[in-house]
Amino acid sequence: MTETKKPLFGTIAVAASFLALFSVLVGPSVADAISPKPPMEERVADKVVAIRDSIKAKLKNEPPQSPTLQQRFHRDQLPYSISLALAAVGIIGGCVAYLRREDHRFAYVACAVGTLTLVWHAVLMALGALIICAIIFSIFGGGTS
Repeated sequence: MTETKKPLFGTIAVAASFLALFSVLVGPSVADAISPKPPMEERVADKVVAIRDSIKAKLKNEPPQSPTLQQRFHRDQLPYSISLALAAVGIIGGCVAYLRREDHRFAYVACAVGTLTLVWHAVLMALGALIICAIIFSIFGGGTS
């Protein structure tokens, strides 16, 4: 008879996997509620003013204004980054639990939920790419005449 160990890695992996799934499903809504984006009109107006100022500087032969420093990490990507990291922890923890011969159910659940999180993230990116392709096709390539 084989003796199973306490499922320490399995428990941690399952918790990380479910936190990853929760983060990818609910995280963007929470991030938008905490720090909402400015309205579209305000963003467009800021971009138009920046273009106008750069055109004025070029016409007057002045050196262009140095743009403000961009953040390396955008807040709107935080939930997705956290969910990907937690999904990786869940999958790796599930594999370690399987190799340590802990209860295999924990390993299976951790790997399955972690993979589901990665799949959901990929589906979101694929839908975004599909929408962008549809918009580009409708603008530029409707038909040949």
